[in-house]
Amino acid sequence: METSSESGTAPIMHEFETYYRSFDDPEIQHGFRNLDDPGNIEDLMRGVESSHTYNFVLDFDDEAACVAFDLSATSISSLLNADRPDQSNARWINIWYPFHHQPLLELIAKRYDFSPRLLALMCSDPRRPGQSSLASHREPAAPRRLWSRHSRSRSDESEIEKGMDELSEHSSISSYDSAARGNLYRILDDIWHYSSVDFGRSYICIGYNSLYGTKHSGDESADGPLPHCTRVWTWLLLCEDSTVITISEDPFPYAEGRLDPLQQRILKETRRNLVNVFRSLSEVEEDRLMAHNPMTLLPIRTRLGDTPEETAHRESDAPGLLFYYLFENWHNSYTLITRKESRYGVELGELRKQMFQSPKLCHIDRLDNVGKELGVLKRHYQSYNRIVDRLLEPRVATAASLQNSQVVSEASQASLDTVRPIVTEKASMLGVSLSSAARVRFIRLKDLIDLYALSEVEEYIKQKDSLITMNFSLIAMKESFAMDRLSRVTLLITKATVLFLPVSLMSSYFGLELEGVHYTVKEFWTSFAVILLLSWIALFVFGVVSGSEQTIASLKWAWKAVWKGGRAIKRAVKRE
Repeated sequence: METSSESGTAPIMHEFETYYRSFDDPEIQHGFRNLDDPGNIEDLMRGVESSHTYNFVLDFDDEAACVAFDLSATSISSLLNADRPDQSNARWINIWYPFHHQPLLELIAKRYDFSPRLLALMCSDPRRPGQSSLASHREPAAPRRLWSRHSRSRSDESEIEKGMDELSEHSSISSYDSAARGNLYRILDDIWHYSSVDFGRSYICIGYNSLYGTKHSGDESADGPLPHCTRVWTWLLLCEDSTVITISEDPFPYAEGRLDPLQQRILKETRRNLVNVFRSLSEVEEDRLMAHNPMTLLPIRTRLGDTPEETAHRESDAPGLLFYYLFENWHNSYTLITRKESRYGVELGELRKQMFQSPKLCHIDRLDNVGKELGVLKRHYQSYNRIVDRLLEPRVATAASLQNSQVVSEASQASLDTVRPIVTEKASMLGVSLSSAARVRFIRLKDLIDLYALSEVEEYIKQKDSLITMNFSLIAMKESFAMDRLSRVTLLITKATVLFLPVSLMSSYFGLELEGVHYTVKEFWTSFAVILLLSWIALFVFGVVSGSEQTIASLKWAWKAVWKGGRAIKRAVKRE
């Protein structure tokens, strides 16, 4: 392991080096490198960003930090079972591609006494079996002459499974392949707001989805609840020995490590928060880092105060702070909705403009899709609040209520001549207590979620509902205007018919051949003009009295039509 040449850190690094060299394991002896060494930081950052890195173990305190990549399960087990150096504040174990590291997960589960269900969920296979793989595993049908009780039982089982598949369409379990078979990633594909909180006597474990506004690539389908987002599941554990464990889902399980450029960019985006926390644990170029990006300065190792009240709690605060900042991930999970130019604000604004121009029923379908996505985000943020509530809720010891329990209160006196050891109520409680520094930050995070995430979602949902109502109103107004125009045209035709009705009667009269009666052309046209004028005056008076006068509007319409036609003719002449 490399040591720092800076004064003040060399003795601490020497203690870390002595600790790692005490193991009879070459990976541990030579695998750890100094995170505070300027010559190591670029190589270590490339290691944490690489898609070929499977895990790392990072030990740190206020004075030093050491990290090793891709340790074997045996080496990590040796580190977990050995006593730590006195100066070590916390340990961070990160595991990528958990399905390929089941032995390591089993070792960690035995060390901290995970429940069998929790371990099985962590080891779920993210890959969906294809039709070919299913067909290759099918056993050939037994010949009729070898028909036996065993074959009949297998047939009965297949019929039962078929029946379960048919019943699943009408049951509360929507997918027999996901919930019934217990595969975590099948459940997550159905329920994006799924979360998990588990308490043990030596750990707290939370599981949650993080959402990233990225395009899909490779075998990833874009027909999920949020087609424009990538979902990544994370297990986050805080253990009693100041160990923080992160286990991240493989976002591209079918790529087998061969990622195209787009997948590399997506992977970099999904690891952004983890990389920022990793970088904040190094004290290299602290001043330049503060000037470049102050948001990456996390108060885990970088602290300003040196009062006795501050320094006395740093060792106990470090694991909880690391646990909190790995969970927070504010930049990625919450900017989907809180940004001023967020997708939903832009789309709702565009829909509003289109509705005012020409309201259509297809806009309702787009608004319905937006509403479904906002509902997914709302439940997603509510699941975060649920996790925070579970982490902050007070836990009381209840094991003493068991009839044969050897758990007693600390104040009570009990005989020491018992077969089983006596455990105090404090030691019997499930879960690991968060430090006050972590608790106040979780409370603040919940306020931020309510204020900037859930409130924005609610506001967009209200806008969506109002746009639906407005769209129906605009369509109704559009149809009303169309009907009004049709009524006006019909009324105009009716008036024209009524206008020429007396003239028609007059023409019929003049067309009659009466004995001794003769009409001149002048008399005919004079009578025609007088009757037409009187008919128009009668219609005009009737229109004014009834409020259906159309003469002025018709003249305006005719003038506009003539004016537009004249301009069109002028433009055509200029072009020629």
